[in-house]
Amino acid sequence: MRPAEIIVGIDASPESRIALRWAADEATRRGRKLRVVHGVHSRWPDSAFSPEHAQFAAQRHAPEILAGARADLAQWAPDIETDLTTEFGGAAAALVAAAQPGDLVVVGNRGHSTFAALLAGSTCQQVALHAPASVVVVRGRTNGAGGIVVGFDGSPMAGEVLTTAFDMAEARGCPLTVLRAFRPSTPAWPAESPPPDLLNAMTAKLELQVELAESVVPMSEKYPTVTAEVHVVGGDPADLLVEASRTAGLVVVGSRGHGGFTGLLLGSVGLHLMHHSRCPVLIARPAS
Repeated sequence: MRPAEIIVGIDASPESRIALRWAADEATRRGRKLRVVHGVHSRWPDSAFSPEHAQFAAQRHAPEILAGARADLAQWAPDIETDLTTEFGGAAAALVAAAQPGDLVVVGNRGHSTFAALLAGSTCQQVALHAPASVVVVRGRTNGAGGIVVGFDGSPMAGEVLTTAFDMAEARGCPLTVLRAFRPSTPAWPAESPPPDLLNAMTAKLELQVELAESVVPMSEKYPTVTAEVHVVGGDPADLLVEASRTAGLVVVGSRGHGGFTGLLLGSVGLHLMHHSRCPVLIARPAS
């Protein structure tokens, strides 16, 4: 298996250039090779152009797009190893095929050509769902200001997500906030009656806070330079993460989960975050 790489999808859009810059910065921090993939379709559905014409146009513009990316990288990250290629067959398929566990795949939040309607369309979702590696959707504020926020749900995947978040925080030298959503169910007793201690929402929240703090201890010992805070917050998990993204530099979530983050990337919570986060979002997957 080759060493882990940073893989970024590009097209001719300004948003693609922002994603490329984000990926170049990450490759520099990590000392990793940067693989730049210009994925194009050989034809476009509902296009007035024939497949042959579309493929010719894509081939004609591909060298120009790669040359622009190469010039940007020479300015932004002249010391990193890079590999720039054009792949036919579709942007999502090209990025998924290029990735392996341990890589980090980076996509922008808008674009045209084969990256049209990222977030609104299928490319970003396909990469997020099917890539065998962690995926970053670059959107919102990308100046690097703010710490990292990670969504924790207590699922079997949660430990891997925490590891990814601590690792990213250590590389950036920034603080980490571990957030767990808490949504108490409607009480089964009359409002005027005192709730049973066992079902007391405040008690349950405090227990989750203790559990969360204990879960973070091993990571804090492994990453002693990372300042981490833990918070159990009442509310809708999607709204909480979007609100946290207003001041964060990166939001980290798992690709699967339960509890406060049920259905992430499979239903409304994940889609809401990918549409409305105010900063880049990292969808964490195990490195093996």
